[in-house]
Amino acid sequence: MQLNLNPVMLAIIGIFIGFIIFLLFLFYTRRHVTKRYLYYSKLEPVLANLGFLFQISGFFYLPSIIYAYYLNELSVAVGLSISALVFLFLGFLLTFMFETKTLNMKQSCMLLVLYFMCVPLISCIPYLYLGIFDGNILDQLLDSWFETSSAFSTTGLTLLNGVSVPKSLILARGISEWTGGIGIIFILLSFLYPSEALSHYGKVLGIERIAGDYKVSFLVVLLIYLFYTLIFSVILIMLGLDFFTAFHTVLTVFSTTGLTVINVLELSLPAIIVITVMMVFSAFSFSFHLELFSFLFRKKAKLVLSKEIKLYLISLMIFTLAFWLATGFNPLRAFFHIVDFSASVGLNLVPFDEMGELGKIVLVIAMLVGPCSFSVGGGIRIFRIYILGKILLSLPRIFLRGEVPEIRIEGKLLEKSDVLIHLLTAFLFILISFFAALILCCYGYSFVDALVESVSAVTTTGDSPKILTPSLPFVPKFLLIALMLVGRIEILPAIVAFSKIRAPE
Repeated sequence: MQLNLNPVMLAIIGIFIGFIIFLLFLFYTRRHVTKRYLYYSKLEPVLANLGFLFQISGFFYLPSIIYAYYLNELSVAVGLSISALVFLFLGFLLTFMFETKTLNMKQSCMLLVLYFMCVPLISCIPYLYLGIFDGNILDQLLDSWFETSSAFSTTGLTLLNGVSVPKSLILARGISEWTGGIGIIFILLSFLYPSEALSHYGKVLGIERIAGDYKVSFLVVLLIYLFYTLIFSVILIMLGLDFFTAFHTVLTVFSTTGLTVINVLELSLPAIIVITVMMVFSAFSFSFHLELFSFLFRKKAKLVLSKEIKLYLISLMIFTLAFWLATGFNPLRAFFHIVDFSASVGLNLVPFDEMGELGKIVLVIAMLVGPCSFSVGGGIRIFRIYILGKILLSLPRIFLRGEVPEIRIEGKLLEKSDVLIHLLTAFLFILISFFAALILCCYGYSFVDALVESVSAVTTTGDSPKILTPSLPFVPKFLLIALMLVGRIEILPAIVAFSKIRAPE
């Protein structure tokens, strides 16, 4: 499947040169045009911060490049090196040309969208260079974009079923899954939630700026997840897994991607328990991990579980009972699958052909509800479900007395605008899932299977009722890419990023 590199490299070089010209044009207009044409300057802080994220993405390729040389997979090393150099060059260029400033709400959303759009596209380079997929340039680009979007959005859907992939490229994908999970936490922590527009919302969720500088914030996030990765990898190695399998399994499970190189259920019981604990940990809010580390390092006297985490654990029990009754699976296995789906991991181990439609519906609801807010997983989130539940309980008062109830979380009052945003987000998740399912029904899916597929993509779970291959038609393939990226970014930030309404200065 080795690709003729000439057209691919010409396309890459053309896009690369075009992007550089675009950046130079922005830089020129910033300096030389009149004020009424200074719209482009609004992108300056966005592009500067995007440059920093590009630099981090480039440096994260180094372990995979070293591993490729170690395995003598020289062509993979070249492909990964090209991608890393593009990231580093663009990153340093952006930070050199544009000044880093505090982002407002709209700019933060623009950064979020650009980050999760651009990184998967640049990450396609190794797949194109190696000729992983067959077909013309556009087909290869679309299939490569599907893989990188799935990895970076921490979804885990793949077109590579039955395809032999170099080990170092598998490691590179695993690291990109891990950095995609860290990336969403870092951006929310450093750019989105600390903004004044969402300060109250952030405090309600337990999210506060952990450092005055965003680079220090990134370092804190990186160190915490790196600590978890190393600890769980060592534990799995002690339980009999080889180094590569243990490390890759932790990368994919803790990032909630779930695209492991082994069948987890074939491991020993202690290893399965460790992986289940990892999935539960990945479903907890990052605020919990901060609290845990503060407790471990004696900065806090006790560790207190938030109401949201308690509700998530209760939801696991409720969904497990429902799934057990609907499918007749062993209760322990039912619990494993529910944790897998509710944490948005998607290990692709649930036997869809052995369960009825009711069992699939239970999994769809578990995916839609999802994990805790401000976690690596996707979905509506427990926090929003809790708000919805409080409103439903208040309906008699609204109907009989005309009172507008106050919604308090952890003793703090939520503004009505915040409540509306949460309810609208939940509604959009459900609406998009059903609309996408109707489209998939036109391509050979039953409605329930289509609903499982669409919800799995938009909640970044990645467990498919069908075996996906490159022969999948263009429309469902592109639709799943859009669902994965929108599900990772979340719907409202994407709408805000493309809206024409300006944020207050």
